[in-house]
Amino acid sequence: MRSVRNIRQITKAMELIAVTRLRRAQQRVLAARPYSAKLGRMVAEISAHTSGDVEETGPAHPLLDIRESTRVAIVLITSDRGLCGALNGNVIRAAMQHAAGETAKGRDVSFIAVGRKAMNGLRHLPYRSFADFQGIGDYPSLAKTSPIARAAISGFTSGQIDEAVVVYPKFVSTLRQDPTVMHLLPIIPAAARPHMNPTFVPSGGADDQGEFLFEPNPDALLSAILPRFVEVQIYQAILEAIGSEFSARMVAMRNATDNATELIKSLQLGYNKARQATITSEIIEVSSGAAALGR
Repeated sequence: MRSVRNIRQITKAMELIAVTRLRRAQQRVLAARPYSAKLGRMVAEISAHTSGDVEETGPAHPLLDIRESTRVAIVLITSDRGLCGALNGNVIRAAMQHAAGETAKGRDVSFIAVGRKAMNGLRHLPYRSFADFQGIGDYPSLAKTSPIARAAISGFTSGQIDEAVVVYPKFVSTLRQDPTVMHLLPIIPAAARPHMNPTFVPSGGADDQGEFLFEPNPDALLSAILPRFVEVQIYQAILEAIGSEFSARMVAMRNATDNATELIKSLQLGYNKARQATITSEIIEVSSGAAALGR
């Protein structure tokens, strides 16, 4: 009973810590979604004004190069710490299902592991690790997550991979985190990332109407914006994963605290019964002894 009480104190403290950090993480997720979606629309708008014919001169930027896909990289985003329920297991399972589907199509699959749990989950699987990242932190900046995007961009432009996707837990609510597979490379401007919760994207307004004027020219702007677009997509996915981690840990620790309380009640009941049985047995022995002496 003393051990269970100590464990309950720990799980309760971890729940309170997760609640405190969840609020800030949730604010960062919701604040980044409109920026990510707006950047996607900007990429689509600039791509429509670039010069040249794709069939004759090729794409306006290497990141727009859609080629036959024989090598696929999966950016798997998990947490560094555990004690967050089935969150990491569900994300790794979704990544394995996607990898199995790509392998069935005859494509070579490699991974970019983000988070210690992703690295541990891939350790005994027959897939090549393209790059590993850990220690991102609870509140990372864009500069902290940019190396992940640069690894994917470098592999794509050098021809080591032909396609890249991101698998991460999307933060829906405190009680729901959905494993999501997001296309990353090559960039398809027409898609413009519809998965990034258009509910949080402001619609209408003067900036969504009319034509754009580009300075110096659309091609130069596209070369500057496309790498930034990939970095923002990775950053958004990591923010979603952090928010999902804190919410899943809060729920898991709350359930653990409740289970510990129920276990203490059960143990207390068993202790009381055993103690009552011992007292009854002692009373019977005393009565029997007194009766024997009275004879």
